[in-house]
Amino acid sequence: MQENVKDLLEEMKNLSSLMLDLSYSSVFFTSKDIASEVVELYDRIEDIEEKLTIHLLSASREPHLAKKLVSVFEVVESAKRVASAARNMSQIVLDNKELHPIIKEALQESDERITRAIISGSSLLANQTIGDLRLRTETGIHIIAIRRGPKWIFNPRKATNLMKNDILIGIGPKASCRKLRRLAERRR
Repeated sequence: MQENVKDLLEEMKNLSSLMLDLSYSSVFFTSKDIASEVVELYDRIEDIEEKLTIHLLSASREPHLAKKLVSVFEVVESAKRVASAARNMSQIVLDNKELHPIIKEALQESDERITRAIISGSSLLANQTIGDLRLRTETGIHIIAIRRGPKWIFNPRKATNLMKNDILIGIGPKASCRKLRRLAERRR
């Protein structure tokens, strides 16, 4: 299926935003798992950038469109810079570099945390929709993304079905993050 520029730009925006949230969490929790997710997402950003460049160069053959496309290139470059900064931040964790205590102190000021939970096959969450589970109401967690194999689902809806091995990325208070991880692991 041919991806269009609008869809690719939207995915790039969503990914770079998610990467930034995840990179702060990887540093705060010294989580190599979350840091690895950021690095993997950066690879997808590079793929999207290449596809967008091909689309835009093809469209630039039209002289009246070429000037208008400059702003699209600027948006792509800006999103890539955000993604690159997120990757660099997570690389600190992957490289086991010592962080100054003030970094974690600054990150602790945030009321919200980001968590990552993997749904086990016997979890109460498996084969249920987000709406049926009333996840936000019951846990206080807002699911911002789901990784299902190599594919990402951003801003999942109430009708989104959760499956075994889905990786949930959620935002919420610290206690809510623990609750989501327990639910994802817990047996029926």
